[in-house]
Amino acid sequence: MRLVPDRVEGMGLQALTSEYQRIMEIVAGADGPVMARDVAVALGRELTPGKVEPVRGQLRKPADRGWLKRTGSGRYLPR
Repeated sequence: MRLVPDRVEGMGLQALTSEYQRIMEIVAGADGPVMARDVAVALGRELTPGKVEPVRGQLRKPADRGWLKRTGSGRYLPR
């Protein structure tokens, strides 16, 4: 089973794991596009490459599956 399913019309955040729900809330609550670094800080993680890169991967999954929009500069917005 996928941690992040493809988003379909009417599907809510409850379809995601609690960690992905938190990530979605962080992105939705931001004043504008966010970077992986911004989300890592909001999750309370250290700002080392080993802690930020997994967050980048966690942002790519919902973007690839229709939950988030990825900008050309690698920032993320709610869809």
